[in-house]
Amino acid sequence: FAAPITLTLNPILFPPIIKMYQPKSSTSWRIFSLSLLWIIVKGSHLNRRDCDGSVRHVHLAVGKDPSTSMTISFSSQDAHSDKKVRGAIWIGTKRNGLDRLVIEEEDPIYYTSVQPRNQKDYTSPFQHHITVKDLKPQTTYYYRIMTRDTIEELEDLSETFQDIQLAQNILEKQEKAELDNGTKASNRREILLRQRRLAPPPYDSTQCACPDPDKIRHFRTMAHVGHGNPVLGVIGDIGQFPHSEETLEHLKEHFGDKIDSIILAGDLAYPELDHRRWDTFMDFFDDYPLVEYIPLHITPGNHDIDKPENGTNIFSAYEVRFRMPRIQEVELGDYDGGYGKLDMDRPPYPLPYEFGNAYYAFQYGKTHQIYLSSYSSLDPGSKQYEWLVKELESVNRRQTPWLLVTFHVPIYNTFEVHQHDMQMFKMRDHIEPLLVSHRVNIVFNGHIHAYQRTKPVAFGEVTKTGPIHIVMGAGGRNADAAFLNEEPEDWVSMRDGTIYGYGVLEICNNTHARWDWVHTGQKGDHNKVYHQNISLPVGGVDHAYFTNQYYVKE
Repeated sequence: FAAPITLTLNPILFPPIIKMYQPKSSTSWRIFSLSLLWIIVKGSHLNRRDCDGSVRHVHLAVGKDPSTSMTISFSSQDAHSDKKVRGAIWIGTKRNGLDRLVIEEEDPIYYTSVQPRNQKDYTSPFQHHITVKDLKPQTTYYYRIMTRDTIEELEDLSETFQDIQLAQNILEKQEKAELDNGTKASNRREILLRQRRLAPPPYDSTQCACPDPDKIRHFRTMAHVGHGNPVLGVIGDIGQFPHSEETLEHLKEHFGDKIDSIILAGDLAYPELDHRRWDTFMDFFDDYPLVEYIPLHITPGNHDIDKPENGTNIFSAYEVRFRMPRIQEVELGDYDGGYGKLDMDRPPYPLPYEFGNAYYAFQYGKTHQIYLSSYSSLDPGSKQYEWLVKELESVNRRQTPWLLVTFHVPIYNTFEVHQHDMQMFKMRDHIEPLLVSHRVNIVFNGHIHAYQRTKPVAFGEVTKTGPIHIVMGAGGRNADAAFLNEEPEDWVSMRDGTIYGYGVLEICNNTHARWDWVHTGQKGDHNKVYHQNISLPVGGVDHAYFTNQYYVKE
């Protein structure tokens, strides 16, 4: 360099790192500071692949009747380009005989948002949501996503794609691509294990190829309502970190052919106001393909709010990129607090978000599943509250004996963090009485980056007929929550703040279900207690059989 470089490292901003490594000389300080700067820059650099407008980010959600409908969602061309494409689904019960063309009925949608640090405004790719109806229950369907410039071009595809040899060529091409991507994914995991000691960078999707645009995928419909015993995967606060990859890889390898749907209890991408991270998050799902053949159902978390520092839009990506079996069209307003950075860990209550992907319900085999928004109004008289009252009253326990409810912020929390969230108090005051009176079986939450399972509990007291509350917030985000107290509360059955993982709920019959907490990684070798120099052992295995509280006598 022509002139010396001076870099001042503030010990207040980086105390843990400086404590770990204390350079003795000024030269050592310069080397150390430049090395740290490289890590920070490298960690914040975003690598996302360019698929030139081809089909990607494919994921499923059930339709209003999961036995006869499925919604297939995907991204295509960047919306800031002049080109706008239309989508369709080729589908059939044989892989080499797709015999039905379903063309999207609504125009593809997109959103824009102000980016941080003087970056140019972000525009998402076009998002397509196509609901295929009139399916047969408990049937495997194969599908291929098609895009063309016009509807007329899609309609002209019918004769072309009936060529069996073409379908066979596509199948051979797909199998080769899957083999190549498997090798690349394995190599990437080895790199990640070597990088584990550094702060995890954003997901680098350039290390895997773009999804094959001709790929033939598949899914299986659920049985008629009241029939079938579904197996559900449950994840919370997954993000796009090395432990996130471990979670999806383990789930796919061990339960990919066993689970029927996946519950994601909020805090999906952790975009940190950078909407390009939503693209890398969806790339991450492409690279660990589960949700292209297993339906995914989500609930909004605080990190899904996504209010830009110099804007007022909220929940834009969460609402546009996904399509749940919604009650009605979304009612989504702007944040009324003006510009400025919003503390995502302490968002105001309530936010103007109703219907759409905020809250909804569906019947799935022998389960009735309800998804709530912790960040919409929960007060009596609000739209969400009044809808929930009617939804709970409509539940037929003869058909769907298992009643499951999912929302992000837990009512019961044995950990130190998030003890003062307004959303928790609102849930406790207004929603818990409904859950107890209707004998909800299980409540799934995230928010706390840890694991917790309660005994059946109502209003803080253990009771045989109360709901079981399960926090599954260690899907990938930093698992380091300290206990509030050394001794667990009476209602705690299992708790741990060090282990990453997911849950599997298997409905056995009308009266019993099996729960498994599956470990995929570990942050530390002991649990901590808030403001105390105490080390407690890590949580053990948590396998349990639940008796349906609806049939239990008080």
